[in-house]
Amino acid sequence: MASVLLVVGSVYGNSSSVAEECAELLRSAGHEADIVSNASVNDLVVRPDAVVLACTSTTGQGELPDNIYPLVNELRETFPLMPERRYGVIALGDSSYETFADAGKQVDELFQELQAKRIGEVLFIDACETADPEGTAIEWLRDWMKAL
Repeated sequence: MASVLLVVGSVYGNSSSVAEECAELLRSAGHEADIVSNASVNDLVVRPDAVVLACTSTTGQGELPDNIYPLVNELRETFPLMPERRYGVIALGDSSYETFADAGKQVDELFQELQAKRIGEVLFIDACETADPEGTAIEWLRDWMKAL
C-alpha cells in the first residue's frame, strides 16, 4: 500500500473538503493518507517515498492560495529534482475566469520541471459544471489509486 501526502491549497474550504474525502477513501483502501494544509519542502523531504496529491483551488487572477504558496515558492527557489517522486493534481476552479484552475496548472508544471512522475491526468473540477466536487474527485481517485 502507498503512503499519500495530500497538500492543500484552499481559500474557502472546497479544496480542503475534497482532500478530506480523498484521504478517507485512500485510508479505506488500505493506503496511508495525511493532509497538510501548510506544506513545506521539509514535509516532502521527511517523506521521500510518499506520493504527493496536490489539491488546490485558484484565487484572484490565477494565483495560488496563501496556504500552498510557500511550498510552491520554496520548490521554485530550491529546485530539488525529484525523479523518484510520484504525484497527482486535483485542480478546482471556475471556468468563467480566464485563469481557470491556474494554481493546479502551476503545481503540475512545477512538479514536471522537478522531474517528478505524474500519475494519471490532472483532474480539473469546474465550479460552473460541478455541484459536487467531492463526488467528482472520488470518482477520479478510484481510477487514480489503481496506479499506486
